[in-house]
Amino acid sequence: MATIEDTIAAIATPPGRGGIAIIRVSGSKALEVAKTLTGITPKPRQVYFKQFKMNNEVLDEGVVIYFAAPNSYTGEDIVEFQGHGGNVSPKRVLNGILSIDGIRQAEPGEFTRRAFLNNKMDLTAAEAVEDLISAGSESAAKAALSSLEGSFSKNVNELTDRITNFRVRIEACLDFPEEHEDFYESGKTDRELDDIEALAAKTIKIANQGVKLNEGAKIVLAGSPNAGKSSLLNALAGADKAIVTNIPGTTRDVLTAQVEIEGVPVTITDTAGIRDKPSDEIEAIGIQKAIDELKKADLVLFMIDGSKSPVDVMETYTKVKEFESNTNRIMVIVSKADKELCSEVSNLLSSEPFCSLKQVRTSTKTETGLDDLKKVLVDALGIMPIEGVFIARRRHIAALEKAYEYIVKAKDIVATGDLVLCAQEIRQAQDYLGEITGTVTSDDILGKIFSTFCIGK
Repeated sequence: MATIEDTIAAIATPPGRGGIAIIRVSGSKALEVAKTLTGITPKPRQVYFKQFKMNNEVLDEGVVIYFAAPNSYTGEDIVEFQGHGGNVSPKRVLNGILSIDGIRQAEPGEFTRRAFLNNKMDLTAAEAVEDLISAGSESAAKAALSSLEGSFSKNVNELTDRITNFRVRIEACLDFPEEHEDFYESGKTDRELDDIEALAAKTIKIANQGVKLNEGAKIVLAGSPNAGKSSLLNALAGADKAIVTNIPGTTRDVLTAQVEIEGVPVTITDTAGIRDKPSDEIEAIGIQKAIDELKKADLVLFMIDGSKSPVDVMETYTKVKEFESNTNRIMVIVSKADKELCSEVSNLLSSEPFCSLKQVRTSTKTETGLDDLKKVLVDALGIMPIEGVFIARRRHIAALEKAYEYIVKAKDIVATGDLVLCAQEIRQAQDYLGEITGTVTSDDILGKIFSTFCIGK
């Protein structure tokens, strides 16, 4: 049975060709491993060039470094063997280490999990390690580094401290009548709860931006066949990702392009034109895939060819609305702005439902409206300035929103004078905030979080 007392080992660098590979060992037997493979007992934080041997067989050669507990990544004794990269040499060294009695293969994320359990970092910083590794943009990497350095924890801890102090004052009112008069009857409770609510709302807003940086936003191009979706995808991507022809139904499969908008990674998906009567079975499959993408979209760009009669636009829009009922997530893009706007399209755009939607005219031929479109997308996606943003995950948002919910309940209850129930609601908010940093957690939550990590981290 694997336990935290075991000494663990893993390759900490990516597989494949490379100049260096690092094999990391953490636990009470790390020094024993170093002596077995190198014949020396290394001093902390000194570098030694040695051959790595097992049973007099040279496995590799390179640098060995010892980090003594508690001054290491995990808080335990760590030894790192830095040898040659490639597919074979690192495995030879690791297999030699694992053949030593009492050493086992690390589980995914186990090094970072031990760092958390040994109070080397809180849970937001531990998660930021993985987010930094998998960052999809420079802005996402900066935000992850900000969380790793404690900015997310600072926000959550400030909110927790304010809630804790409030709870202490409320419970003092219950135990000491003179406090009741000073704190509750003076109106200070209302003002403090207002401040706490505002701070919670601000933290949620920044965290939502952190989730966008972490996961990226998803934009789906939808509309009638030959409305200009593929041309817009190519223009936004800056490359010919999609085949463009005048033949309706050219796009049969979903095509994606990765772009950055104000530092946020965005996946733009071009879908098959949605219509009730596809020309063949292949187009029918493409339409079903388009529908699947619509269900996952943060924003739908509904495209209309502005140069010709809108034959099946309403039919297509009705179909889109079946899968995206929130009109705040639908924007109308009128293509081919280099041509005269068809009078029928003009009338359509000035009537419901289109007159209530945000509209942008574009031309991929002359690049008209593309800069305006990008500015509108910033607002539509709720993209904030990157400065001061920390990386976040969906679980953080869920916990923050639950904490906010209990703060609002406490505000409603305190107005009735029931301080006992108010204190209970505030304690619930505290517990949800504790789930974010790991002061309140469970093995199930930890297992889920660290299972996404690479084995050597």
